[in-house]
Amino acid sequence: MTTRRIVKTATFPPGSKPWMLRVSPDGKEVWVQADGNSTNVVLNADDLSTLATMPCGKDPVRNGWSPDASKSLVLNAGDAFAQLFDARTRRELGRLTVGPGASNVGFTKDGRTAFVVVTAADAIAVVDMVRIEVVDQLKAGRQPQGLIIR
Repeated sequence: MTTRRIVKTATFPPGSKPWMLRVSPDGKEVWVQADGNSTNVVLNADDLSTLATMPCGKDPVRNGWSPDASKSLVLNAGDAFAQLFDARTRRELGRLTVGPGASNVGFTKDGRTAFVVVTAADAIAVVDMVRIEVVDQLKAGRQPQGLIIR
C-alpha cells in the first residue's frame, strides 16, 4: 500500500471476465465472481493460486458472507436466483429465487436474515437463512444497488 505498486496478479481463463471480488472474513481467501464463464473462483489470499471454481448462474456479480463466515450467498445478475454455498466446503447448499438482477447482500448480526438487493425488480428480497427461503419482498426505489443493515 505504501508503494502503490501492483505486487501480484491472478490468472483467469480467457473470457472469464472477473467482475467483483471480496476477501473472506478470516482474510485467507478471495472470492471472485466471473460473469464470462458463470463461475465463482476462490483464490488463496497469500499467493492468488486458485483453490476452487464453482459453477454459478448467469452473470455472477457479488457475494457476501454470513456473520459467522460459515455460508456465502453468490448473486447472479443474469438469473432470478442466488446461490447459497457452505463457505468451508464450497458446496452449494441451495438456490433462492430472489428475482431478476440481484446486485448486493447484507446480513443481520445474528445471521438469521439476509437482505438481497434485486435491482431489476426495484426490491429487496428478505431471506430466512435458517429455513433457506425467501420470506418477503420489500419495495425499494428505482434500481437499488446497495444497502446498509443496522
